Amino acid sequence: MKIIRSTLFILICFLFLSVSFCSFGEGIASEKSGLDVTFVMDYSGSMKNNDPDRTAIGMVKAFIDTVYSADIRIGFVAYNDQILSSSAPVSVRTEEERESLKGLMDSAGYLGNTDIGLGLNYAYGMTGQETGRKRVMVLISDGETDLKGSLTGRTREISDQDLKNVVETFRSEEVPVYTVAFGRYEGNSEALKEISSGTGGENYTVERPEALIEVLYGIFHDNMAYQIQEISNGIYGEGNQSLRLKLDESYIDEMAVLMISPQQVGDTTVFYGEQQIKPVNLTHYSVAKVWEVETDVKEMTIQTHTAKNQELKTYLISYRNLIPVLEIEESVARNQPLSYQIYFKDKSGTVIADESFYKNFIPKLEIYGEGQREKGKKELEISIQNGILAGEMVLPRSGTYYIESRLDDVMESCVFDTVRIQVINTPPAGGLPENIRYNSLTKEKRFALDEYFTDSDGDSLSYELDQSPTDLAEVSLDQGILSVKPLKPGNGVLILKISDGEAAASYTYFISVVPLWKAYWWVLVLAAAVLGAILWKILYKPKPELEVITEEKANNRFQGKMDGYFMCQPENEDEIPPLTFPLYKIRDNRVSIGDLMKNYPGASDRMGLDRIYLIADENRKMILYHSSDSVIMLGSSILCKNLRYSVCFGDIISITSPNGAYDLEIHYISMIQ
Repeated sequence: MKIIRSTLFILICFLFLSVSFCSFGEGIASEKSGLDVTFVMDYSGSMKNNDPDRTAIGMVKAFIDTVYSADIRIGFVAYNDQILSSSAPVSVRTEEERESLKGLMDSAGYLGNTDIGLGLNYAYGMTGQETGRKRVMVLISDGETDLKGSLTGRTREISDQDLKNVVETFRSEEVPVYTVAFGRYEGNSEALKEISSGTGGENYTVERPEALIEVLYGIFHDNMAYQIQEISNGIYGEGNQSLRLKLDESYIDEMAVLMISPQQVGDTTVFYGEQQIKPVNLTHYSVAKVWEVETDVKEMTIQTHTAKNQELKTYLISYRNLIPVLEIEESVARNQPLSYQIYFKDKSGTVIADESFYKNFIPKLEIYGEGQREKGKKELEISIQNGILAGEMVLPRSGTYYIESRLDDVMESCVFDTVRIQVINTPPAGGLPENIRYNSLTKEKRFALDEYFTDSDGDSLSYELDQSPTDLAEVSLDQGILSVKPLKPGNGVLILKISDGEAAASYTYFISVVPLWKAYWWVLVLAAAVLGAILWKILYKPKPELEVITEEKANNRFQGKMDGYFMCQPENEDEIPPLTFPLYKIRDNRVSIGDLMKNYPGASDRMGLDRIYLIADENRKMILYHSSDSVIMLGSSILCKNLRYSVCFGDIISITSPNGAYDLEIHYISMIQ
């Protein structure tokens, strides 16, 4: 058993890798390919001695009874020196399909010679080449080709040539052949090793028939997520046996209890939670399937009846049906973080975020540059973050990189396709100001180039002056400072080389030095405008507003009359009686109230009546315009200086002197009341 366990461990570590598809960006799931496996079994007469109870056939049948939930199809070829029975790979999901295939295995007995070339060649001919499915051959034999006394007409040479041809075909089509030297192997063991090594498979030795099941599960470890645990292995006395097992694994979809014995397996019941499961009992093995796995059930009990001195091996085979996903971007900018994640999705597509679950896995991610696969691999760091496996790295140089990744635990080895990563170097961006106009009087311009050019990758930039118009301007570059001093009018080109440390780019800057008269034409225009403004101010004097109003109303004449009443005047002066001003007698269209009050010059002067004007308006109205300091009101409104106000028949004009000594009230009335 130590040899078998060592073999199984080596298988788990080094057997062929399953075909997976890596995801990019959006996290498309990586799914294992469907598997077509064909068992090519030696049914020659010598097998009768090595396997008198046909236990080897029973182990293949036990394998069929425990793996049918996986995406696997199983084919079968029974050969000696001819083909005894066969079946192309078929589904084994239903009980009818399984029974049909197992019945085919029992349809022939061990007899005759051995023709390995015939068996493998026939197996190849009946297997398809369906796209997206992986093909595997398992050759089980207890000896090399032996056709002595065969009546088929085939010779050892013909068989060997057939074998050579089909092995070459398997190698070119990447179909591995796993060879099992069974029992007391009679023949050259190197022959089987050459078949397996020539096709990418492995060679195993199985001395006891019941040990074959472990080898079979080892072969398919990379195609099925399972764990095979040995529960018991011993010789029992007659009576009822009870085996208790703790269940530790998470996210299990299905379990199977497999019991193997050289004798008839006795009556057995598997107790799992509230379930009581009766296995399928056959001669040398029985299988009990747990279809409904309950997450809260952590213990299983197996009760079985054994005969006296019965050898019995019991296994628990656990299946997990999760979808592994590698999520990573295909392209990234240089010096920018490249994130990657590995996680599982369940059958409903839900991401499993469970720190305790991912602690059981060993992730391995390696990166290398173009052409550096053999010597330049570097392992990437990855840890559990937010319940899944995640990591991040920065690539400082552009180019093409490749990432190889895999994820291992006791139940499966998930190997993802190699991911091609393109690291892009973004060139520097920016430019100098384009609106600068130079002339011979312009002072030296200095540009700190780092203020005008940037690199999105975060690189430090260096600058080199590649070309400058030396006859047009003095140009210099020192520690990233560009200096430009114009010399004479003309046009020229300045070329800078800008490097981010990995690539350099050219930047062209056009310099135009204009003549002074073109540069300062605006000064001449401004001087002419100022001179014109001065001349206009000197030569053109706008008319006062009062004159403008008078001219506008030149065709109008006053109507009606005004009555004036002094409501207040100084006590030491003679009282001014009520006054009447017949406006209709005035020939001009403008008159000041001072003109009307010329008989009372003292009051007129103190009230500023000479600066209160009335201008005749249309429709027997008047316009009042004043610049007096007295308070003037029209009705209840105070009249401001230098503004037009319309006065109608019935309006009352109140005038109060600045010191309040005089208060005159004027009523504008028509002649006929």
